[in-house]
Amino acid sequence: MGECIINIGAINWLAVLVAAVAGYALGAIWYSKALFGNLWMKLHGFKEEDLKDGWAKAMVITFITTFLTAFVLEAVIVTWGITFVGHAVPLTVLFGFFLYAGNQLSDYLYNRHSIKLFWVTAMYRVVMILIMAIILILWQ
Repeated sequence: MGECIINIGAINWLAVLVAAVAGYALGAIWYSKALFGNLWMKLHGFKEEDLKDGWAKAMVITFITTFLTAFVLEAVIVTWGITFVGHAVPLTVLFGFFLYAGNQLSDYLYNRHSIKLFWVTAMYRVVMILIMAIILILWQ
């Protein structure tokens, strides 16, 4: 067997945790009524009462996936030796736009979801990846 391409010992777990918390907090702000929460509910056809149950499980799973996203970003940053904060933008283009949004767009189109809904959800992930990349690069 070959070597693992990720040097686990080089991962800054505190930075990963902080980036994950920042990304998760962004979601709370992004989907608040002050920003895109009302639009998101409208585009899904949800009413307030539709959203009262099942949130605990969704929130735990969302934090786990956000943590895993921060871990992957940290692994890429460490493996590629990225130390310049300006490289957060190309990382965001690669991972946020090309990997996340690009793949999600086809799902939205096949499922006949609104393109507006796509932009609301995709841009949250793109901005989240940008914020997490900045935090992780600055922590190098």
